[in-house]
Amino acid sequence: MPLNKKEIDKLLEKEEIVYLATSDKKGNPHVKPIWFVWHKRKIWFETHMPTRAFRNIKENNKIMLCFGGKVTYLVWGKVKWYKEKEAPVPFRKLLWGKYSDDMDDSYITDETRIFEVIVKKETSWHYADEDWE
Repeated sequence: MPLNKKEIDKLLEKEEIVYLATSDKKGNPHVKPIWFVWHKRKIWFETHMPTRAFRNIKENNKIMLCFGGKVTYLVWGKVKWYKEKEAPVPFRKLLWGKYSDDMDDSYITDETRIFEVIVKKETSWHYADEDWE
């Protein structure tokens, strides 16, 4: 059974890591775990320009995100990217709010781009009840 909006909000507010899938123009896949922010019903993340993920997004602006485990939310789409000072959200502040114990200002540099996810397709389901062990 698909998740409703309230369940998606709860999942994205709770999760700390999302798996980002990208591919180059030849279709070679790349997956990596990343931090993300769920803000005003939008997904935001960052990566650095020298990374494979950024190069793939620049060549082929198609991404997939996988959140959760027993409760799963999958997103397909594309992204808009910004320099930090041009981003329409206070991304660093949001990241500090979520990851303060692990955060360091050096994680965001001039080589970092902030990404806004534009969702084209989504699906979700419950593998099992959350209290299932």
